[in-house]
Amino acid sequence: MYISVIGDPDTVTGFRMAGITNVYGISNPSEADDKIKEISKDENAAIIIITEKIAEASKSTIDDINLKKKGVTPMIIEIPDKSGKLAREVDPLSALIRRAIGIELK
Repeated sequence: MYISVIGDPDTVTGFRMAGITNVYGISNPSEADDKIKEISKDENAAIIIITEKIAEASKSTIDDINLKKKGVTPMIIEIPDKSGKLAREVDPLSALIRRAIGIELK
């Protein structure tokens, strides 16, 4: 099982320096959609880390993958990029935890 990172070039460089080899610097949303779909089809993909801005632009693709997957893998985890955290009504990580274990953490 492996971890993948999809994000802007600056963000993925940090993960590459940390030793993660499956990193993808993305410059446009359609490119991100294709990469997310490709990675999610691999049964060895455990975690997909994606920056919030790219995830926001690819929300329908991510929602579709989350609805169709069996179990919790690949887990798609959104992180802030260098410009900081996005303001949202629903925290995607809390929603993932609620879906995985069936309870809401506050």
